[in-house]
Amino acid sequence: MITYAVGYEPEQYDLPATLLFRLPDDTPATSTQTASGTIEVALARIPVAAFAPLDRVLRVSPHDIVNADRAQRLPVLELQLASPTLSDADLWACIYALWLRRFDTDFLPLSLARNTSALPYLLNTGLACAPDDDAHGPTDVLLLRTAFWQAAGAPPERNWLRTAVTSLPSFPSVPSFTRAPNVCTVHPLRPPKPAPGTKLYTRYIVAVGQTLSLTHINAADARHFEAYSRWQNSERVNKGWGERGDDAHHRAYLARGLADRHIMGFVIEWDGELAGYGEASWAKEDHISTFVGGLGDYDQATHLLIGEERFRGHTRFAAIEMSMHHMCFLREPRTNVIVAEPRAGLPIIPKLVRALPFEVHGSFELPHKRAVHFALRRQRFFEEVFLPAASLSALQRAVKQI
Repeated sequence: MITYAVGYEPEQYDLPATLLFRLPDDTPATSTQTASGTIEVALARIPVAAFAPLDRVLRVSPHDIVNADRAQRLPVLELQLASPTLSDADLWACIYALWLRRFDTDFLPLSLARNTSALPYLLNTGLACAPDDDAHGPTDVLLLRTAFWQAAGAPPERNWLRTAVTSLPSFPSVPSFTRAPNVCTVHPLRPPKPAPGTKLYTRYIVAVGQTLSLTHINAADARHFEAYSRWQNSERVNKGWGERGDDAHHRAYLARGLADRHIMGFVIEWDGELAGYGEASWAKEDHISTFVGGLGDYDQATHLLIGEERFRGHTRFAAIEMSMHHMCFLREPRTNVIVAEPRAGLPIIPKLVRALPFEVHGSFELPHKRAVHFALRRQRFFEEVFLPAASLSALQRAVKQI
């Protein structure tokens, strides 16, 4: 695995012998690593499976790319069940627990000799593939880390996406058109947005020990509206957003956003406590596409503000940025790039560089501000963002020794 974003500082957390986390459906889960290297998984405090290392290895480096003398081989893990059967949903949860521990590799060899019925599920969903190694057995597979974080095989009740904000399965590609100030473009018809107040995304953040959720903002919800108005009227937020005003101004802004099919606003919560506001939009219909060009039909754009002071700081900010972009990539698998255009000179610029492996394409002029052009590519996101800092710092040390 190669991490090549110079300023990016990945999510950090200590890795105790027993790691506690929550699934998107709020089921408590634990993964415990024993002295023998076995990883035991429990769901709702009930042991369900273990991944035990076997006394053999399999090649994980691609045969058509990497020469034999530098190919990487890893020990094979065997899936061992605590009961006669394991549902696909619980198997996915066990793989979640495994990847939270084995974040240091892109592939993991897995033997299903004791659970051959899981082969179709893993192979047909893309959670795993057949090994290239000629020495592999008929029940061996390679688990794919990047496929897992793209929600391959995720059961609906445990998907990080909590509602139908995705355009798949098969929302059609139908030509549509937008004419607006600074925008005149052909683009695909967009899927309808979920109702205000609908939860869009949730993920337990190990580094914080809390669940982060994104919910479609509801201006009719007094709790949402009061927090949003207070945030926009603060001096710090107004420097970046410029939306200070009275209640009528804020209601009009949110009403325009709700009526606009290309943009969706959402509130950000930590364990149910409101923390900030963000927006996800289809970039082709956004003014950034007019002024930077080259964006695809399904590329997206984001905006973010952290309103509550107690929820600021790098760890939470990085987790929110990561989750917001994760939601965007999950809701539309045809999205290749997500862009942002924060006002040049704001303190958030270096924070964005640290939070995600963005490409920074310099600054450009918009009618109302000079902005910095950030771009995040799908492949780079899924290759890099779920790595604890230990792996990055180890790589940086290795690079310095070359």
